[in-house]
Amino acid sequence: MNFYIDSFLTFAKIGSFTLGGGYAMLPLIEKEVVEKKKWINSQEFLDLVAVAQSAPGVFAVNISIFIGYKMKKIPGAICVTLGSILPSFLIILLIALFFTQFKDNPIVEKIFKGIRPAVVALIAAPTFKLAKDAKISRFNIWIPVVSALLIWQLGISPVYIIILAGLGGYLYGRFYTEDKQAEEIDPSILAEEAVREAKKKQKAVEKLEAEITEAQRLKEKAMKKEAEAQKRIEEAREKAALAQQEAEKRKEVERKIKGEEPTLFDMFDPRRVRDDND
Repeated sequence: MNFYIDSFLTFAKIGSFTLGGGYAMLPLIEKEVVEKKKWINSQEFLDLVAVAQSAPGVFAVNISIFIGYKMKKIPGAICVTLGSILPSFLIILLIALFFTQFKDNPIVEKIFKGIRPAVVALIAAPTFKLAKDAKISRFNIWIPVVSALLIWQLGISPVYIIILAGLGGYLYGRFYTEDKQAEEIDPSILAEEAVREAKKKQKAVEKLEAEITEAQRLKEKAMKKEAEAQKRIEEAREKAALAQQEAEKRKEVERKIKGEEPTLFDMFDPRRVRDDND
């Protein structure tokens, strides 16, 4: 299928059946783009999510643009973005036209109350997934916790948090990583890693040797069966030859017997009667 049609239909499906905004779309986008279509890998998807969160605009539209642009530049970005926003635009338009007629309906109100907890779960699920992909551990979990507290309790704008996080990441990668790489690594750690790697390779070699031994055993078994079958074929040929010889002998005997027996014409032959009288 053409990439533009395929990408448009994929993001149209995601945009049509996703409740809860851009973060609720993350699991569906990752499943379609990373697992099924394999357009990008999980690390690239995580990077695109980080960029989409940092860039101005709607998160779902941002990540759609980035994915489309990565695949087919500007035409891909336009196609994917249309597929992402068009279903939502049409649905919101229809709801806006008729919302005043059923907004006070108790059934609709109960439906919305049931949807709200599900939307929270849809947003929470990709949050934990992203935390796992981002390798959040006990050493750096303070970063999202402090960021959330600054936004929630002190009312600091998320813009400043993003700027500070980007600056901190740059400084960490620029200086701390270089210093860490410059440090001398403990030889005992290298030795342990070498031993573990050697054990892994030894297990792989043993497994391969076992497979080779099994293959040789099966080959010998097959050759033995083939030899037995060949022997049976030779025996059958010998029996057939003996049977043929026996049949020819029987036919020869029968021909001799038929030739020695007197016929009715021979019994009344005058020459034979004269010879008998003599």
